[in-house]
Amino acid sequence: MGKITALKSVKNNIRRLVMDRLKEIESRKSEIKSQLETLKDVEEVRKLNEEVDALNTEETEIKEAQERDETAKELEEDSSKAKEIEKEEERKMEKKKFNLSSPEYRSAWAKKMMNLSEDKFTEDEKRALGDAVITTSTEFVASTENVQGINNGGLFIPTSVRNDLMELISKQSPIFNDVRKLQVAGNIDLPYLFAADDANWYTELNDTKNEGIEFRNMQLTGWELAKDIVITWKLEEMAVDSFIDFILDELANKMGTALINAVIYGDGENKPTGVTNSLTAITDGDTAIDRILNTYKGLSDDARIGAKVYISTNVNLEVVSYKDKNNNYPFLAGVPSVSGFSIVVDPYLKNDDIVAGNMRNYILNEVVTPRVEKERTVKGRKVTYGGYAIYDGKARPNYFTLGRKSTSTGE
Repeated sequence: MGKITALKSVKNNIRRLVMDRLKEIESRKSEIKSQLETLKDVEEVRKLNEEVDALNTEETEIKEAQERDETAKELEEDSSKAKEIEKEEERKMEKKKFNLSSPEYRSAWAKKMMNLSEDKFTEDEKRALGDAVITTSTEFVASTENVQGINNGGLFIPTSVRNDLMELISKQSPIFNDVRKLQVAGNIDLPYLFAADDANWYTELNDTKNEGIEFRNMQLTGWELAKDIVITWKLEEMAVDSFIDFILDELANKMGTALINAVIYGDGENKPTGVTNSLTAITDGDTAIDRILNTYKGLSDDARIGAKVYISTNVNLEVVSYKDKNNNYPFLAGVPSVSGFSIVVDPYLKNDDIVAGNMRNYILNEVVTPRVEKERTVKGRKVTYGGYAIYDGKARPNYFTLGRKSTSTGE
């Protein structure tokens, strides 16, 4: 530290001497200017002009030297800043952690599932796979660029793929799209308001009555949902993006169908309890329009808030093919618009089923997010991808109604 302090002191002294010399030059040039105004001797004038030229030359050299010093100082500072920025980027890369939402993990997941060789992975993909994969190994191995854990427990589906999967499923079923979805890893108790006194009007200074409120609990546990996707070795040799699209389509078709059917018709035995479970069907009405209206009328005033009416494809066909007394088809353009609630066709509703209610009063909990296990067999040259997840769901009691034809048994 002593040498650095001494060096700074020398530099400061030099700067001070240079500034003093510039002041001396300016002062001497002012003196000469005054002398030239009154001086008559030609020889003396010549000498003073020569001195001014010398002073100007010295002043220019000093200022140029100062400019060079400033430029060197700025370059040194810029170089120091560049090095600091580079070090900061290195620190960020060291601290960067990958998770299931990382794009690097999405591509690494697909490559890993396809058994691609290690040279097909980027360094970030290797680190992402090591950071994000949870294994059943009892021995922990820290993740580095060149070391990744052995996947004994299966690869979790990346967050972006899971979101795409849920979006595909939701597009298939308006009922599933509208239900309230949670992601709580475990059993949950959801209290809900079962009954309460209405508010009353009072005159000034009169005390309000204690309100009677009854709460009840909705308990959700979890049921395993599993489906296999079997493909050939040849099909597995696809590009990464095509592979992800294929897996998404297959999972949406298989697991999605099972999940939607459980949300609508599940009996609660090893599966979620469906929205129609335990509902007594309303069969009043000679036409589809009559049954739609009567099903909606079966809702209480509170249950009608935000409610929609969901109809099956058969009911929709019956509405569209309705013929009036003049042999006209007034509803060929589709289900008529009804003031106060929407009518939506859900292809997963069976036979002549109609469901009315606000699907926000149905809770679907994703206890364990989807993951994929892989099994490769030589015989038949096949690869089995097993999709797995845990769900549970229930409807708030007395907030939904079911409508059917009197002759329809449903499934």
